[in-house]
Amino acid sequence: MALSVQFTSCNDDDNNVWNDEGSTISLPQHRSFILNEGTYGDNNTNITFYAPNKDAEDRNNNFISNFYFTQNNKKLGDTGQDIAEYDGNIYVVIYNSKLLLKLNAAGVEEKRLSFTEEDGNPRYMTIKDDKVYVTLYSGKVARIDAKTLTVEKYVNVNSNPEQIVEAKGKLYVANSGWGSGKTISVIDMESFTKEKDIQVIINPNYLLKANNEVYVISFGDYGEIPYTFQRIKADDSYENIAKASYFAEYNNTIYLVHSETNWATNSAVNKFFTYNSQTHQLNETSFLTNMPDELKSKLIRGINIDKKTGDIYILTANKTTNGDIYRFKNNGSSIEKFDCGGLNPSKIIWL
Repeated sequence: MALSVQFTSCNDDDNNVWNDEGSTISLPQHRSFILNEGTYGDNNTNITFYAPNKDAEDRNNNFISNFYFTQNNKKLGDTGQDIAEYDGNIYVVIYNSKLLLKLNAAGVEEKRLSFTEEDGNPRYMTIKDDKVYVTLYSGKVARIDAKTLTVEKYVNVNSNPEQIVEAKGKLYVANSGWGSGKTISVIDMESFTKEKDIQVIINPNYLLKANNEVYVISFGDYGEIPYTFQRIKADDSYENIAKASYFAEYNNTIYLVHSETNWATNSAVNKFFTYNSQTHQLNETSFLTNMPDELKSKLIRGINIDKKTGDIYILTANKTTNGDIYRFKNNGSSIEKFDCGGLNPSKIIWL
């Protein structure tokens, strides 16, 4: 069965043969995985499988909720934080369960790493040259062998590090300080030592690389200082560009969402716009040309872009029921809306 499944997924022009060993399901070539965070303490994180081209041999397999359980016959864990693809494998960070998982291309678990209390809870990761770099709430970044999931070394940054990106041979780490941090730590990858801290607006959380520059979203103080989109300049100063809550990059364009949320009514006022990372110009015209009216006030959870097609996915939450995902072509025209298969979708990856 394992061998027959492994070689059934070649109906796409990529001609990749994914490692689907152990899968009970025949999956199409172009595939995506949605990490649903669940609710803290409820052990209800899950992964949904979604076939963007709707080309599974069995059409019932174009969308499979609770996919990790289907493939592994066990729960994923408590509070899914991050998911990434590297070299045909899927890596998942589970925050409250303190786990890093390595899955094959069909979502079958191959290895896992449990972090210790001393490590603290894992948050986000980036993967480069067979190394997984994971931020830990103990104020450290761990360098981990991507094949064996063995921790090789730690480096201290600042308190409560969040997202991490690689740019120009360096690692950049956003130190939220649980709301009080104001720094981005820079780590030399070769020596795996911290070089310096860069000052930014309070509470940095999200990082993104575009045109080999690093961009930041700080959450502010949840009062007078808003969520803010910034660029790290060559002299290590920052440029305050706009209010923004989420971002994603495609072909040197940064797609931005700013969401003014009213938690009393669980509704929001959402704005969609772009930034050209080559010209450093902001374009406040919406990149969505026929946005459904309901998306104007939905609770946004993130934005991800399929780098193969340029399709844009807007993740939304309903708090007590499954979230919805809105899919658009790169020209902004609507393709579809679908249930994400779990609570609080946090990120999508594609193979």
